[in-house]
Amino acid sequence: MQRPFALYLAALVAVGGVVWATTAFLPVLGLASAALLFLLPVLFAAARGGLGPGLFAALASAAAYNFFLLPPRYTFRIHAPENLVSVIVLVAVALVTSRLATRLKAREIEALDRARLSAELAELSAALAGNPAASAFDRGVTLVAERYGQMQVLADPSQIRPSVLLSSLDQAAAAWAQHNGDVTGHGTEVMPAADWTFLPLAPRNRRDRAVAAIAQRPDGTTRSRQEIDHLAQLALLLGQCRDRDALEAERRERELLAESNRLRQTLLAALSHDLRTPMTVLVGRLELLARDHPSAAEAMTAAVQLQHSLSDLLEAARIEDGALQPALESIDPVDAVTEALGRLALRPGVALQRVIRADLPFVRADAVLLDHILTNLFDNAQRHARALIRVEGRAIADAVLLSIVDDGPGVPEAERDRIFERFARAEGSDRTSGSGLGLAIVKGLSDAMGMTVSVDQAPGGGARFTLAMPLAKAPSA
Repeated sequence: MQRPFALYLAALVAVGGVVWATTAFLPVLGLASAALLFLLPVLFAAARGGLGPGLFAALASAAAYNFFLLPPRYTFRIHAPENLVSVIVLVAVALVTSRLATRLKAREIEALDRARLSAELAELSAALAGNPAASAFDRGVTLVAERYGQMQVLADPSQIRPSVLLSSLDQAAAAWAQHNGDVTGHGTEVMPAADWTFLPLAPRNRRDRAVAAIAQRPDGTTRSRQEIDHLAQLALLLGQCRDRDALEAERRERELLAESNRLRQTLLAALSHDLRTPMTVLVGRLELLARDHPSAAEAMTAAVQLQHSLSDLLEAARIEDGALQPALESIDPVDAVTEALGRLALRPGVALQRVIRADLPFVRADAVLLDHILTNLFDNAQRHARALIRVEGRAIADAVLLSIVDDGPGVPEAERDRIFERFARAEGSDRTSGSGLGLAIVKGLSDAMGMTVSVDQAPGGGARFTLAMPLAKAPSA
């Protein structure tokens, strides 16, 4: 828009041009047509300069019309009543026209501002859509700072520290914005005396408490409410890009973790598979050697334990890979328990007690996996028992319950769910030996075969592990 003085001068020149035209061609135009021509300077001045120049042009047009055209001419006296009405109508029409033109101009300016703001939103969205998200976020911050002044991003309330940029009032406004999710600071209703405007990067229902801080204008003028609202929208776009960067970082972390797990599982499977055959040969040779040389018994026991650990590693890898496919069939649980107990090497001073009925119904299980479960449970019991291991078996409506009870320290109630996790050991007890895989493998193999395993306290103290094995389906007639 032009300067005010130039607009008033242009309005006066336009009125002068109409005076010259109407004066020169008054016999041709007539007084009524000439009066209408004086509306042209009013429209011109109002459209270019607004209400002030429009009113000035209206008053100048009415005065010129009265002085140069209305009889008696070249005086401000009005001869006839109808001429007075013409002057009044001219002023009224000039005022209304000026007001309408001013409103149209204001709406045009408002529409242009909305278009500009929409273009800024689109430009920022395009800048933030690039990859990687962290670089796009930096570009977005730079773009906003170039348009609206110095800008900072405060990711956490702990980052707000006394500095040369943020006064104590600014720090309070930033803390309020981060805690309540409100736009605060300069130009707002909350702490408007602050030097910075603080805009949340996320909606109120989000836990992300980061805010963008924008300094006030260099000339010290206050930002309008419309500009503050627009900056709040820009801040939300920056927050969405920041969320995308966090999601990308989380995705990369998950991919690295998955790759690490895959490599670990592959390594475990390769080691346990490649070492199984040499360990079998080594255990066999040590068994033969121990028959003639009792001093080799300790080495044979260590080799058996190592073989068992390798077997646990292989089973753990199979469970994690999802490659475990049980071959379910009808199995006599009494035979399975007898075979597993036959391999159990009890520590000196530990007795074994069996309370199992010989007519227990058959169960539905994989023979190899069930043997592995029983071996791990019996080995766990003999390592923690003080003097007695008790094996109990009974049938219920739809399952056979096998309980392995030891008179050791037991498992604290708070640890009974965690004890079946990999590498977990019960706190506050002596259950800290072993690889930490045995019970986790029991849980994994049991789940694969539709069984359940649990632990509680034995009636006389100690731990009681109970394996619930589903009954085998009776063959159809």
